[in-house]
Amino acid sequence: MKKFPEMYASLAQRVKNNISSSHPLICDLGAGPGLLSAEIAKQIPGATVVGIDPLRKMLQLAKENVYIETVKDFEPMLGVSEKIPLKNNTMDVIVSRFSLPYWKQPEKSFTEIYRILKPGGKVVLEALNRDFPSWKLLLTKLHMLFNQAGRDVTKYHTDAYLLAHTREQVEQYFIQAGFTILEREGKKKEWRFLVVAEKK
Repeated sequence: MKKFPEMYASLAQRVKNNISSSHPLICDLGAGPGLLSAEIAKQIPGATVVGIDPLRKMLQLAKENVYIETVKDFEPMLGVSEKIPLKNNTMDVIVSRFSLPYWKQPEKSFTEIYRILKPGGKVVLEALNRDFPSWKLLLTKLHMLFNQAGRDVTKYHTDAYLLAHTREQVEQYFIQAGFTILEREGKKKEWRFLVVAEKK
């Protein structure tokens, strides 16, 4: 996925647009190999980024990738979305990129996100779109393979659509947890969508 840096740069910019503190606490929920965390640390020099993932191997990769790119504050932390190992009202922004299909209890996860955010804190959630047509998914898979994304990465991302959600479902999760929707991005049949929400 290092071959697609623009994906991380644009999402990190969206996170940057939603902070008001010069030294924000940012949680990368489902950090994986840390490529988004690294980009956030580059774009927001005063930030402390907490990367949460359920896999130790991914957290080790994240630590390596972040410190290759930057020596800014980064805290890898073992955890799952249903039980985030952070205190109440501590985070300024929570960002998550494509990890939603693997949240075992989404309703509980959104409640947890609400719990750890400060009042006025934001969530920037980028998700795969369940409404993405299957024939376009096949073309995407071929495109990724053609651009040498690797079989494992391609399979991981295309298989995730089997567990993906629609934007309407995600917005309902946000609303049920008490959030206010601020921004929506992505058309009905687009391959991904983005939702920005705020804890009041």
